Amino acid sequence: MDQPESTQESQTSQESPQDQSDLNQEIAAGEWTTLSQHATYRKRSRQGRILAVYQALSNRLDQLVKVFYELAAQEKSLPAAEKMLKEINRLRELRDSLLLWLTWTEDAKPQIPDEVEKVVA
Repeated sequence: MDQPESTQESQTSQESPQDQSDLNQEIAAGEWTTLSQHATYRKRSRQGRILAVYQALSNRLDQLVKVFYELAAQEKSLPAAEKMLKEINRLRELRDSLLLWLTWTEDAKPQIPDEVEKVVA
């Protein structure tokens, strides 16, 4: 499996390297729902926030897919694997909606799930 993605966005003069490092660790860990708690994240442009959430979601999906394969291989864990597959599909839909939101224009603003909009907005 690939190494988790991290952001390479340039730092502003008010950000410390530690703040950026903490944010990169959250992204690498797939903690997409907690990114808005970081001041470094909140200072980013809309596109920068969307890309950070996209990367974090991708990393979370990589983690869940790995666990899913392990569960699916065990016959007694099939109900847990089914539940995990539903979560994987939900996160994939959220991630796909981020790409739409990244490229929207004023003429055709897409519908974004509330949980994603709260993190990105």
